[in-house]
Amino acid sequence: MDALENQRILISKRLKILKFLSTLEAIIVLFLAFVFTKDSIISLILALLVGIFFFRFTSKKLILAKKELQINALNLFLKRFGTKFKKEGLSQKDFLKLEIVSDLKEFKSQNCFDFKEFKIYDVQFINTNKEFFCGILLQSLNSNKKHDFSDEKNIYTKLKNKNFTLDYILNKNNYFLIATLKNPFFIDLNQNLKDNFEILEKNLNSIKNKFL
Repeated sequence: MDALENQRILISKRLKILKFLSTLEAIIVLFLAFVFTKDSIISLILALLVGIFFFRFTSKKLILAKKELQINALNLFLKRFGTKFKKEGLSQKDFLKLEIVSDLKEFKSQNCFDFKEFKIYDVQFINTNKEFFCGILLQSLNSNKKHDFSDEKNIYTKLKNKNFTLDYILNKNNYFLIATLKNPFFIDLNQNLKDNFEILEKNLNSIKNKFL
């Protein structure tokens, strides 16, 4: 974990430097553009475009390295529990077969966390009433508890808490739709990996206590 943490710190420092250089580049362009055009709006637009382009162009490799680091850190955490992480989700057809909700207008699913006791998929969709759901689908594989979260309107509540929560749930049989803005196993590279792993383990325990 120490090697990954050192990599996180290095990437973070380099991105901060690039942001500073992008801001400096934008200021220079703003000044030069205003000297030539005498138009503050045009100068500001040019400065913003140059600053954004400069950052995106120079940070491509770092952004890719950051995503790779997130996956490596996640796999390191999941390895403790014999869990598999797959970059795949449910199809809309398979999701509708569960009959938890119906009449979908748009549907998107990605990432699968395959634990021994349950599976989790990232899920987003919009129904025909234009109600938006963002969260996860949890499939309990060997639950001994009986649950009944039957209020469908509950999962379309506008979420304010950016952390993972278990406040809004809808289920059918051993499948549970959980409305949340953050996946329980999301790695936030703005925090050190030790704190990340503590949060992830806390989320994991919350899931086990709730459903298993």
